[in-house]
Amino acid sequence: MIINSFEPKSYTEELYAMKKAANRAARGLVRDFGELERLQVVKKGIGDYVTSADRISEKKIIEELRHSKLNYSFLSEEAGIEETADTYHKWIIDPIDGTNNFRRGIPYFCISIALIDNVTSVAGLILDPIRGSVYKAAANSGAFVDGRNRLRVSKANSIKEAFVAYNNISYDIVGELANRKAILRKTGSVALDLAYLAAGKYDVVIAHEVSLWDIAAGIVLIREAGGFIRYKVLENNKYDLIATASFKLLSQVPFEVA
Repeated sequence: MIINSFEPKSYTEELYAMKKAANRAARGLVRDFGELERLQVVKKGIGDYVTSADRISEKKIIEELRHSKLNYSFLSEEAGIEETADTYHKWIIDPIDGTNNFRRGIPYFCISIALIDNVTSVAGLILDPIRGSVYKAAANSGAFVDGRNRLRVSKANSIKEAFVAYNNISYDIVGELANRKAILRKTGSVALDLAYLAAGKYDVVIAHEVSLWDIAAGIVLIREAGGFIRYKVLENNKYDLIATASFKLLSQVPFEVA
């Protein structure tokens, strides 16, 4: 008798392609980071900039992913949507998450690449070019940093003295977190915040009105590292998100994500 069993997809090929693409882009970013005065900078909106490094990094990533022969569609921060015959799977790319940090010489930014299967993040990779750390995860396969080192969230259960990274939230919420004795960090890179949460460095990440490319890779990292996430899509197609190291922490965060 033959018994059919379901083998979950490992996404090994996809993660290899992501790493190869991110590494190629990272080499240029490290070089540009040392020569910031040469960058061309264009203002997109209030407090939102795009550099020539963003565009070059994105181009390299897309080119490398195309070479992988995985004929998936693309959604990237600068180029937008590019559909292929496979619209069910989509690469989600942020060539520099933390552009404002990058352009000011602050070494807290990253490259973020994820794979969406329909509407679910199934694989993701976040590369910190300055430190050389590579955080990666795939659904049902665990989360890892720098190859074989498994990621696990912290054991924090209380907002008191929890390390909380936040982006774009109101001063009222920041004040309430301070009243609850949380240790606060405003970082400028949601994707790297989520990688740090998966690694147990942060206990909570809160983000308001961020884009899919900011969080897609981090979502699978957090889930595979044992953390918890709540998010919602807003009317402007932006996202509100809370990610925590424990279920108990979710109810202690003064930020509503229905």
